[in-house]
Amino acid sequence: VENGGPLIVERISFVKGRGNIIIKYPGKGDATHTIGFVGCHLDVVPANPEGWERDPFTLQIEGDKLYGRGTTDCLGHVAAVTELF
Repeated sequence: VENGGPLIVERISFVKGRGNIIIKYPGKGDATHTIGFVGCHLDVVPANPEGWERDPFTLQIEGDKLYGRGTTDCLGHVAAVTELF
């Protein structure tokens, strides 16, 4: 392949039951340069409203800040990685 080879996929766990995937795309360029491909996660924090300062299920906008469960999540990246496999 002109720009490298196939994807190298490694599944690892730093903590039992919490797997991670490392994807490498070998290239022919300078090995000192890297690119971040996709970062994503499937875990969620508990959503018991009694443990939150604000209702986790209601979006609240205060100035330039958003409060609510999932307001800064990255599940679009999860969909992209899922499509790769």
